[in-house]
Amino acid sequence: MSRTPSRVPEPASFRSIEDIRRAPRGAGLSAEDWADAALWSLENGVDSLSVERLARSLGVTKGGFYWHYKDRSDVLQAALSRWAEWATTRVIQRLEAMPDPRARLRQLLELTFEQGAHGRIEVALVAGASSDPRIQPVLARVSQLRIDYLTRLYRALGLPARDARRWALQAYSTYVGLLHLSIASPESLGTSRARTEYVQHVVRTLMPV
Repeated sequence: MSRTPSRVPEPASFRSIEDIRRAPRGAGLSAEDWADAALWSLENGVDSLSVERLARSLGVTKGGFYWHYKDRSDVLQAALSRWAEWATTRVIQRLEAMPDPRARLRQLLELTFEQGAHGRIEVALVAGASSDPRIQPVLARVSQLRIDYLTRLYRALGLPARDARRWALQAYSTYVGLLHLSIASPESLGTSRARTEYVQHVVRTLMPV
């Protein structure tokens, strides 16, 4: 009898600009190529996204952009959808392959608290939400999806609904706080080893006995 693995493969990373540039182009860049590149440009702030800069980063002219999108606003919306898919939907789909809810919760916490470059994109989106009305609804939808999933995991561990919700809110608010701290004041977390040890400490505190 084959054993069910206790750990599923980590969710695939967002494709980097280099990955997109190296991929066989065939008829040219796809809509997803442009959206993923736009997503990475948000790492430097929402205002940094422009069609000209996007084309330059991909090493192409901007003519191909208009086969897929009308303007900057259009590709920003597509990039937000890609972010929601990669940073939340696909993570949940992979975790659901694990039969043990406690193992799912532990891996979810470990994966999210160890984020690197992806976290900078999320921080940039939060910062840009006040100046771009398209961002806040996506952030709200993703946050609610994440909190609901955390609540389901805590419920699966046998917690009453109200307690599960409180644990989920505590876990998610801890994630948001740690994410911002790692960007705003990375030296506060010390060395890479110290950060890893702290993450393990946080994970332990968020796992019900």
